[in-house]
Amino acid sequence: MLLSPVVAGGEPAYRQDDRAYYVDSGDGSRTLRISWYGDAMLRLQTAHGGEPFLPDDHYEMIETHDRAGDADVAITERHVVIASSQLEVVIDRETLAAGFHPRGDPAPLLQERAGAQRQGNLRIVRFEPRDAERFTGLGHGYFARAASVELTGNVIERNYGSEPIEQAPLIVPFYLSSLGYGVFLNSTFPNRFAMNAGGDYSVAIDTHGFDGRMDYVFIAGPDLPAVLDRYTRLTGRPRLPMKSMFGLQLSDKGHDHDSATPSDERWWKNKITAHREAGLPLDHVVNDNRWRAAGGKRCESRIEWDEERYPDPAAWKRWLDERGLVTTIDFNRCIARYSEGWKPAFNLPAIDDIEFADSAPDLTNAEFRAWFWRIFYEKSLDPSLAYPGDALWIDEFDEQGAAPKDVVLADGRSFAEMRNYWFFLIAKALVADGWDRSDIGKRPFVWVRGMTAGAQRYATLWSGDIEPNDKDMAAQLRAMQLAGLAGFPFWGHDAGGFFDWDRGVGPDESLYRRWAMAFGSFAPIWKPHGMGHSRWPLDRDAGSLAAAKTYARLRYELMPYLYSAAHEAADTGMPIARPMLLAYPDRDEAWQYDLQYLFGPHLIVAPLVGDAGNGVWLPEGGWYSIRDGRHYRGDRVVDLRGNAAAMPVLARAGAILPKREYARSTAFIDKTRLIVDVYTGADGEFRLVEDDDRTEAYRDGERRITWLRYDDGERVLTIEAAQGGYPGAPDFREVSVNVVSPGGSRSIPSRRIPVDRAARIGLAE
Repeated sequence: MLLSPVVAGGEPAYRQDDRAYYVDSGDGSRTLRISWYGDAMLRLQTAHGGEPFLPDDHYEMIETHDRAGDADVAITERHVVIASSQLEVVIDRETLAAGFHPRGDPAPLLQERAGAQRQGNLRIVRFEPRDAERFTGLGHGYFARAASVELTGNVIERNYGSEPIEQAPLIVPFYLSSLGYGVFLNSTFPNRFAMNAGGDYSVAIDTHGFDGRMDYVFIAGPDLPAVLDRYTRLTGRPRLPMKSMFGLQLSDKGHDHDSATPSDERWWKNKITAHREAGLPLDHVVNDNRWRAAGGKRCESRIEWDEERYPDPAAWKRWLDERGLVTTIDFNRCIARYSEGWKPAFNLPAIDDIEFADSAPDLTNAEFRAWFWRIFYEKSLDPSLAYPGDALWIDEFDEQGAAPKDVVLADGRSFAEMRNYWFFLIAKALVADGWDRSDIGKRPFVWVRGMTAGAQRYATLWSGDIEPNDKDMAAQLRAMQLAGLAGFPFWGHDAGGFFDWDRGVGPDESLYRRWAMAFGSFAPIWKPHGMGHSRWPLDRDAGSLAAAKTYARLRYELMPYLYSAAHEAADTGMPIARPMLLAYPDRDEAWQYDLQYLFGPHLIVAPLVGDAGNGVWLPEGGWYSIRDGRHYRGDRVVDLRGNAAAMPVLARAGAILPKREYARSTAFIDKTRLIVDVYTGADGEFRLVEDDDRTEAYRDGERRITWLRYDDGERVLTIEAAQGGYPGAPDFREVSVNVVSPGGSRSIPSRRIPVDRAARIGLAE
């Protein structure tokens, strides 16, 4: 409950309205606006020289601006203190320097030095550094080439590129501190973060002379998962894809550029049939260019199904549906001008230096954005057509950076301000203003080469044309984890690497096994893709085919574990691929060993990177290889990395892994059968989430949640009665259990269990 305003020195020390508190600096040159977003998130905006505060909807990276909760206000001669039940901000009345404290704690988690300053075009806020503090987050740079998951000691910029080669930035100006807080910069102007680099801990934007503000949100924990939960509550929960998107995705890229007979419907049918007959799974058919009319060349085609290569798209879709397959259709920016309804007026005001200048749209132009969605809908996605189209692949919108920063766009703002917002505008146009308002009836899946904070509630990204070498493999491993910390848990990449332009090759067999198959199968999205040698397993050597079968079986059997983790990501922002530091922030090893990660709550995955060494850090407790059941004592580094067919995947003691019988498509999984692997040595639990796999009905409660709990002392697995349901959900399960202990493994015979009743299964011999 608010206290009455306190008067100090005869003048009001602050003022307030129904949405915010305001404090003026001692010299009157600045005003600080403080807004609560619940009890643990606090937004600070600074205005200089009487300039107005920007309206809340100036950017849409923050999803909602509800100011829930009350605050207490107290004023001393020197400070204004505004406190919620969890957090208080202490503001120096002279300098406007803010300190953020847990309620009642005199020591701040974060302390500004002198409030936000204006230095020419620069708006900057400096913080007091701490020697023991560590940082992570901030999305990733071009091509996801992250050198470390830890950012401490570095100066980081997360901005749209200026050159065509600067592909796929993940522009998320949000970072996390080991002290248990996060900071989100609510500005799209070019940014710069100094993470205690030589004593400099600061956040800055460059307005280029336009109308920008220092505007950031402090997010309290107390732990990092809580910070991430609150950040994705602030900017929006990640949009859950259909289950099919978590299956194997293969493309026609290797049969495109250099082929005299590039892919068509017959080519796809032959590849898919042979692949399935070899016992391999497939869910997602990824079209790269060649589905498009006028021959399908990358920059010489248009958005429409090619009538020669696909004479009956509806019949082609029926063939795919019968085989449990979904389809991506793609768009290269360079074909915009050839597509029906395009107008030159859609282009940016200044396009001379942009590659494919005649297809360089201004994404702030509402008419263009409407056209962009309409062309996909009218040419393929309209359900009345019954054509293929379950996902959209949006390419090359990261290559418009040559436009002058001072050019004024259709919405009246500068390119300097809107560049970092580019990908948000794409995502919103195609999903919020398009797919979500349509009659399509299934979940959207849109992936763009680059993304912006907040757009996770609509779309995701992949990391661009990365190279097939161990250096880029290591970079993608780290970037995948950083993407999860940025609110993009469904991040994707070209597993195995796209192409080595200097040598003219794709991944060799070793890299294909270690990366395209092994690591790829334990990434959120599994998409081996690129030029050169085909990424289809049947086109590789015998060792690679064997690796494909091994890891495909593992991924598809673990689909209920993976899909439940995907639901957790959509519910809370907790990523599927989790940095070790997210669970063990106080351990140095968790920050150092960033070429391994947690996959869901119970598994450690340690891909085989060429120069990574053999050491895998195992946290305290017992750990088991899921390949052979071998038991390892934790709290040490163990030499585990072997050959490509034996990538270390370890389950913690107490892990419960729900599994299904192997199927060649997620559409063919038998939901009446549940296999549960239990790893003894500690208590454990798992939240199994099931739904219809395709629609948004889960968001309205149409899903089934079943808690699985293991009591190690009693050696009992309890399957709780299911909560909720969805159309077509089975009313019973055939449950079989595998018990893994240090002394060996054994199986418990299956039993039929009604889903609405709890069942206790004894695991003792």
